[in-house]
Amino acid sequence: MKIELSNTIKNIPENVFYPIFKLISEESSSGKPLLNAGIGVPDSDTPELLLKELEIAIRKPENMRYGAFDGKITLLNEISQWLKEKYNIDANPKDEIALVFGTKSGLSSIPSVLLNPNDTVLLPVPSYPDYIQGIALAQAKYEEIELKQENNYLVDYSDIPEKLVKDAKLIFLNYPSNPIGAVATKEFYKETVTWAKEHNIVVLQDHAYSDFYYKDGYSPAFMQTIGAKDVGIEFFSFSKNFSISGLRIGFAVGNKEIIRGLKEYNTIFHANIYGAIQDTVVTALKNHNLLTEHIKETYSKRIDKITSKLDELGYSYFKPDGGIFIWLKVKDGYDSQSFFELLLKKYRIVTMPGHVFGYGGENYIRLSLSLSDEQIDILIEKLESLNNDLNNR
Repeated sequence: MKIELSNTIKNIPENVFYPIFKLISEESSSGKPLLNAGIGVPDSDTPELLLKELEIAIRKPENMRYGAFDGKITLLNEISQWLKEKYNIDANPKDEIALVFGTKSGLSSIPSVLLNPNDTVLLPVPSYPDYIQGIALAQAKYEEIELKQENNYLVDYSDIPEKLVKDAKLIFLNYPSNPIGAVATKEFYKETVTWAKEHNIVVLQDHAYSDFYYKDGYSPAFMQTIGAKDVGIEFFSFSKNFSISGLRIGFAVGNKEIIRGLKEYNTIFHANIYGAIQDTVVTALKNHNLLTEHIKETYSKRIDKITSKLDELGYSYFKPDGGIFIWLKVKDGYDSQSFFELLLKKYRIVTMPGHVFGYGGENYIRLSLSLSDEQIDILIEKLESLNNDLNNR
């Protein structure tokens, strides 16, 4: 009997990270140590406070039974209160907030919630590659919109071709951005709301790196903007800021109809998030300031230390105002793939080649800031060796 997969599965693009991870795995098997500057997760250990709460929560009998599909009201209320305190966002916990099984899962599901086959999505690039697979699952299509450094990698709505705007149903935003580290402004979000209303385009803002912001104040939230609930939703992650990526939990806030559709999608495919995880996140939010106060100072120091050496070695790069990456231009004579392989195979540095993030990344690599002081010193030594080798060839 011949088993044939559906056209939907056949037409999903291969995960662009697979061949990259395969190369990294091959190099790691050689026994020579690798410096991992490609990882997209903060290097901090999970706070002891959260580990203790998880230990307690797994012993609660109610957490070993089926829970409410929409999540515990204690967590939904805590999210609503946190949004109000941090961003002055009013969000009804019953119909304007939806829990998701990690932001990746939530982001990937929105195209299926909102789009019909062959609908068009606007995808600003370079961007997080996994957006594309969610679009493919909905049997929709996407058009890349180039983000430019002269515009601080913010979308220039006036530069999007009129035909694309006319056809589009949805646009993805991601600030602070992966892979670039660009951040949005309140003025940009006001412009976004006006543009989205005028053209009837839904806005999806991915705010996974909300606490990784190095300017004064905090990273603006799209939902702070007047009218934002009319045009879209915003996703937040608990993985990065609380170092609990393995627990797979985040949430979306915004338009009631979109939230309703997302909840319906979740009831079909996911049932409910484990109650002990939800209890742990309640504790995390109650102690948000305490658990995240180190982020700005720690990562700002790392950025300054690495970029001062990059300046000395003659690299071009975008200095991030948010996120956990440096968008680094490759040396002359290389593209992103060849420079990635040079760093990996000869200098034992793991990065991510920029081409996997879409148009505009062909001459860049993504360098992670999830490195200890000792690892940064090793990175600097290796980059110095690379420069000496290139200058002496």
